[in-house]
Amino acid sequence: MPKQLSIVKKIFRYREVIQNIGRKIILPALILVLWYLVTRFGNVHPLILPSLESIAREFISLIQSGELPMHICISLKRCLGGFLLGSFLGITSGILMGWSRIWADFFDLLINFIRSIPKTALAPLFIVWFGLGDMPKILLIGLSSYFFTVIPTIEGVRNVDNIYIKSARSMGANEWQIMKSVMFPAALPSIFAGIRLAVTTSLIVLVMVEIIAGNNGLGYLLQVAQENLDMATMFATLFTLGVLGYCLDAGMQYLARVVMPWRKGKTLSI
Repeated sequence: MPKQLSIVKKIFRYREVIQNIGRKIILPALILVLWYLVTRFGNVHPLILPSLESIAREFISLIQSGELPMHICISLKRCLGGFLLGSFLGITSGILMGWSRIWADFFDLLINFIRSIPKTALAPLFIVWFGLGDMPKILLIGLSSYFFTVIPTIEGVRNVDNIYIKSARSMGANEWQIMKSVMFPAALPSIFAGIRLAVTTSLIVLVMVEIIAGNNGLGYLLQVAQENLDMATMFATLFTLGVLGYCLDAGMQYLARVVMPWRKGKTLSI
């Protein structure tokens, strides 16, 4: 009997997984079907909306030539470099400012002033300061990631229930132990919410900067395709960016489940 119950549970689990996948792919599938019908039977110029077949051919051609993998590697290096730098600084300083009102007051004006400036508006300034290489791109991505992680971290630390802190102190924990074992774990849900926003925004900022001042990368590839009115390459690049963004976000969700196993099924999922 226990074996039969186990089999039944597995069947229901697999059925639930299939249903979840079905719900997620039904809208993209409908869009693709509509796209195919419009480009096949509608009077739509390829410069407005290219066919799925032409996009697929161009996508395969870019992969086979090695051009697309090269641009992906360059963009990912910049994106992840800036994201990791900005997120690390955002989380560490956010914990400090959430823990200490003195540090929060010290940095409050500067943080709120700089975060109100669109990061892409700083691109010309960073290019003058750091040149046309990877440095200004990584720093702009890092700056964007910093502000998407520092604010949620501050709020996460401040919203920790005071009863946990008092309980830890009553058991003899010092300030470092409280921060490491109480404040940080309790703030993790807010921190990961900020990290998810930061990683996808990093990709957006990267593309904008590569369009403005790039000689390689996916943003540069998109800009060249636009100048040549190469719509198939543009859509193939946009598809690549969408896949990369989805994979980065899925990776952050997986990391959140690993780091916070006690919140299984409660992490933000869109």
